[in-house]
Amino acid sequence: MVGLHGSSIDTVDPEVSLCFYPSAGSNESTPATPDLYQDETQAAAKLATRNKHSVSWERPEGVGAGLLNTGNTCYLNAALQCLTHTPPLADYMLSQEHSRSCCHQEDCTMCAMESHVTQSLLHSGDVMQPPKKLTATFHKDKQEDAHEFLMFTLNAMHESCLRGSKHSEGPSEDGSLIHEIFGGSCRSQIKCLSCQGTSDSVNPFLDISLDINTAQSVNQALEDFVKPEELCGENAYHCDHCQEKMPASKTLTIETASKVVLLVLNRFSDFMGGKVNRHVSYPESLDLRPYMSQPEGGPLVYALYAVMVHAGMTCHCGHYFCYVRAGSGKWYKMDDSKVERWDVTSVLSEPAYVLFYVRETELNKDSVKGPVGTVSKAQVGQWQNRKLNRGSWEGAAEPEEHMENTASKEMSLQEWKVLQEQNRLKPVLNLRSVEPTLPANAVSAICIVNKACLIGFNWAGDFCSQ
Repeated sequence: MVGLHGSSIDTVDPEVSLCFYPSAGSNESTPATPDLYQDETQAAAKLATRNKHSVSWERPEGVGAGLLNTGNTCYLNAALQCLTHTPPLADYMLSQEHSRSCCHQEDCTMCAMESHVTQSLLHSGDVMQPPKKLTATFHKDKQEDAHEFLMFTLNAMHESCLRGSKHSEGPSEDGSLIHEIFGGSCRSQIKCLSCQGTSDSVNPFLDISLDINTAQSVNQALEDFVKPEELCGENAYHCDHCQEKMPASKTLTIETASKVVLLVLNRFSDFMGGKVNRHVSYPESLDLRPYMSQPEGGPLVYALYAVMVHAGMTCHCGHYFCYVRAGSGKWYKMDDSKVERWDVTSVLSEPAYVLFYVRETELNKDSVKGPVGTVSKAQVGQWQNRKLNRGSWEGAAEPEEHMENTASKEMSLQEWKVLQEQNRLKPVLNLRSVEPTLPANAVSAICIVNKACLIGFNWAGDFCSQ
């Protein structure tokens, strides 16, 4: 099999489809849309075999499933793929820590994302339909911004974390999962050039926006980001000590570095919709130490794991896709339903819009660590074998109906939250259909995990409260 850019792929993981091909004699290249709820016996057999060898789980090495474009949803697909392949977020979602304690599952963005991420990573090679709980419907000739949707989704997930759980009052504003993974802080220091007095403030962030009008590289843009800015004339600083406006200098530095750093390259004009199309180089490995408030100390190294790209001349038109690094370390191009192997050299040559970096220490974790501890492989297998209600997770089996709904409605991204509150179907978790396919030892193992980690479960009936 010949890969892109002349590279040759000698071996292929049988559980990972690199791209989709038509059947023999077909003149079309439409991606297959298999029923993801079939083949439970085969999946359960694989699960039982794996559970015999290890009780600790490692994130899947394969890439996630492709996503159908149901009508101008490329921006949404690109954002979801980048989130799905965010290592610490994927670890947490696969651990099921949130859904096990959430008491708002019917209208919870975190629960919807947990279902989506889990199904995507456990069905590598398939094509999924984006879940309606996370989808905004809008007019077909209207373009939305992928970064705007990304931040909207992160904020919605953050709010879900703050709503509390069955077993606690919920995390604090700074202690939610989203802030733990993506949250950092910047220090702003203003120094009066007359009295030399300083004023400091620290503000949280989920992403860092970089001006690329003059920068040739991300490192140069970061240097410009922390470069002192002169405040004079109309922008002069009102000094409390001098009791008047005085010339001053303002310096921004990164006070607290997050586990995952999102760097947004400001390619779009706020007013005219123009775009900076030139290439800005970015490294596969990034050291943030020089841009910290305390630059002394060892390197603070981050690894690139996803790149979001916008192809088009303005923000009003074009196409979004992304590149992601799978757990195996291999790079893939995720272009809606099309999933292809890609080499890192070609990835680094793309005109990036949003760069996703994860701290290297997060990549060295062998098991899933959540608020309750380490999740076992049996728990992930149990989730894999749940037969979810099709109203709570949309696979690729019903694209036509969804596309009709998309074409008949018009809704802006700002109305997305209203859409979330509608058509919320409670997930139906039915493990009884899976039980007969599991060997006796696998059933026993899962029962043990259920008793230790989940609420009481009766294999002859449904969930029961303790």
